Amino acid sequence: MRIAVLLFHLGIPALLCAQEISGRPPSPETTQKLASTQPPRQNLAKLEVLANLGDAEAQYQLGRRYLGGNGTEKDPKKAGFWFKKAARNGHIISQRILATMYYNGIGLLKAPAHALKWFRKAAENGDTVSQIALADMYYRGIGMRRPNMKQAWRWMMAAAQKGDAMAQYRVGLMLRDGRGTRSNLSRAFLWLHVAALNMPDQEMRLKIVTARDEVGKHMSEQQLSATKKRSEQFAQKHVKKMPVAQL
Repeated sequence: MRIAVLLFHLGIPALLCAQEISGRPPSPETTQKLASTQPPRQNLAKLEVLANLGDAEAQYQLGRRYLGGNGTEKDPKKAGFWFKKAARNGHIISQRILATMYYNGIGLLKAPAHALKWFRKAAENGDTVSQIALADMYYRGIGMRRPNMKQAWRWMMAAAQKGDAMAQYRVGLMLRDGRGTRSNLSRAFLWLHVAALNMPDQEMRLKIVTARDEVGKHMSEQQLSATKKRSEQFAQKHVKKMPVAQL
């Protein structure tokens, strides 16, 4: 699976609000939105004050400004500098963006090992996108000497259990092929089934259904029948929104 440049499709929180500086880093509650009446460059200057005081959200917002050229000229190097600051302060989306910048060499030297490190940080903090990206890097051996299928399985499963359709699809294939875990056709069928139910893209959904049904052909009639009986209960646990019609 190709890792996309996930820089602007990130569920961005509200812009920050500059408050009177009290001599200590402002709390997150004091930095929720910028006054719309202030010009962008003035906003930028106040964000820099907050960022230099150690406010992770301000550091993140500065990174976005410099990356996208919002209120200032585009400067990927400065963006990387501020995302790195925010990431080190535990800002999860910044950790994901920093990893992506290292992965693609945007504003920073291309460094797969650093990308792996920051995807892992964000993944450990519960970021689903990073869990999938990390699993993919382990699967393909990017940023390491050789692939690590057990770690690929661990992180892909973590994302699958959160209801991500693509991760569920990949888990189903790994169970089918015995990659990172023991081959188990019944479990493969179930994960492919819920992946299809969760997948919004119709073309991809049909591809997953085809893979599921192909797995079913390699099961005995008794095993397939028992697996299908389990599918409804399995879907109730792992499907975000049950469709009207079953696949």
